[in-house]
Amino acid sequence: MTVVAPVSPPAARSSLALLRDRTYGPFFFGNLVSNCGTWFQNIAAAVVVFDLTGSALLVGVVSVMQFAASLLLSPWAGAVTDRVDRRRLLIAGQVVALLGASALALQTAVVGVDGLPGPAPVLASALVIGVGFAFSVPAMHALVPALVPPADLDQAVALNSVTFNLARAIGPALGAVTLVALGPAAAFGLNAASYLALIVALLTITPRPVARRGRGDGSVREGLRYVRGDRTTLVLLVGVAALGFGTDPVNTLAPPMAAALNGGNTLVGWLVSAFGVGAATTALAVAPLRRRLGHTTMAVGGLVLLAIGMIGFAASPTAAVAVGALAASGVGFLLAVTSLTTRLQQRVDERMRGRVMALWSVAFLGSRPVAALLDGGVADLVGPRPAVTVAAAVSLLAAGLLWREARAPAGFVGAPR
Repeated sequence: MTVVAPVSPPAARSSLALLRDRTYGPFFFGNLVSNCGTWFQNIAAAVVVFDLTGSALLVGVVSVMQFAASLLLSPWAGAVTDRVDRRRLLIAGQVVALLGASALALQTAVVGVDGLPGPAPVLASALVIGVGFAFSVPAMHALVPALVPPADLDQAVALNSVTFNLARAIGPALGAVTLVALGPAAAFGLNAASYLALIVALLTITPRPVARRGRGDGSVREGLRYVRGDRTTLVLLVGVAALGFGTDPVNTLAPPMAAALNGGNTLVGWLVSAFGVGAATTALAVAPLRRRLGHTTMAVGGLVLLAIGMIGFAASPTAAVAVGALAASGVGFLLAVTSLTTRLQQRVDERMRGRVMALWSVAFLGSRPVAALLDGGVADLVGPRPAVTVAAAVSLLAAGLLWREARAPAGFVGAPR
């Protein structure tokens, strides 16, 4: 009798191997360029609105306009994602964002910042870009498992998070330099051009076919029932919402904190970049830390580190201390977001992936309008430092919830440590 040796599952590839992959590599680099451009927009929009109005609350309204679409449209966009070609839907979302950025760049180039009718054009652009994001984010997250074999999913999710955080490291600094040297119109225009990088990358790759098995009506309601019936998924999404809330001060409160530290527009860029640098430099440590600690412990530790860094940011006596504190927060953020997102991706059925990742978008991006209004309002009333501590408290509460759920008798059903 012939004995057939069991076939070992393929080993996970390294980050460098994934970046050289002909499918995942172009997606990664196109997404990185697109995300860098978004930070050109974020920095320029925050500075322009703050210069025009002097209000941290109105700076927060920019985030409200950009992320409100995710709160309102993402559940429906997730249902669409589970019915159509996800790559084409992601391309369509990027085109919408490109149009929103291009319109603001053109208007600012023609009339100048002083010629703008207040912050309204910036808010309108943020709204259109937000509509593009509402469809892009669920489609992007749902597409990632089709770009790599299952063994590479953990590292692919981490690298996908790195594109956002490496962009935080590169984009704000370059955006601030562009803003100072060339003006807001150039920053808005470069953001518009950056969307083309991801569009071109998506047109050149071929995702592997993924079967969407199972019956269902494909509705938003079905997705909500799925999450409501799975406590583990629901708790993971609460953790993602806390991350969105806890990181908002990096955007909304960077201009007033820079002013409190006697810095200018360049310091705004450095503060936001510091958060991204901390996150990006942690990418290579994700896999070994996850193997040693498990997803749950790494998520809890990441949320706690995020909160500690934000408290340090709030108490910073100098710009250098503020930069270091935000770098530490960035480390915590990447650990937490990678752990929580990977657990969701591993847990969800393929036919429900778009709708669950749309709820990821609602949790992470949809929490930002609430956070931005609260942070901006508190900053206007009592200063930016107390506002930062509010966001830190939310992160600590979420860490406590995750830890309690993990230690409950049932624990995270089916979850790694």
